[in-house]
Amino acid sequence: MKNRLIYSIIMTLCATAAHSQTFLDSLRKQEPGKGTVSIIQSPEIDKLVNGSAQGNSERKAQEHTPPADSSHESAATTHESTTTTTPAMEETVVDTRKKVMRNSYKTQGYRIQVFSGGNSRKDRQKAETAGAVIKNNFPSEPVYVHFYSPSWKCRMGNYKTLEEARRLLAQVKKLGYTQACIVKGTISVQY
Repeated sequence: MKNRLIYSIIMTLCATAAHSQTFLDSLRKQEPGKGTVSIIQSPEIDKLVNGSAQGNSERKAQEHTPPADSSHESAATTHESTTTTTPAMEETVVDTRKKVMRNSYKTQGYRIQVFSGGNSRKDRQKAETAGAVIKNNFPSEPVYVHFYSPSWKCRMGNYKTLEEARRLLAQVKKLGYTQACIVKGTISVQY
């Protein structure tokens, strides 16, 4: 009698586990009047998140099968974005990711301080905006946006000589940053 009870409990748990949805399956579930979520990940991550690769073919079939409801509801849940670009909208894309200078050493030199503000959130946003403008206009120059207590500063460049810094300072001032100045400090120079 006990064996049958234990066996039935184990079978019930196995059946429940086999039919339960994974976390990602619940996100991918298509319901009328609701949007859909598309998740693209490697099989290793899927296995790590869901515990096994079971149900991958079922999930892929669900992703590509349209819902069985009426056409006007499915059109409401499908979100396709099409972008059209006009010549006025086209911009040059500048890589603004942080980079690490390899094979470099620290020495005394000069940088151009483009912006210096207070310690508020608004001043941080102004410093980051100034950094983005400088990076768009001078893509080859490094830009540093840091909090040097007690204020946010945006600095650019690593110049060994004062003349080199003065040359670029004139170009920065033409952009409208009339408060820009040259500051002396530690810079990074490649070997």
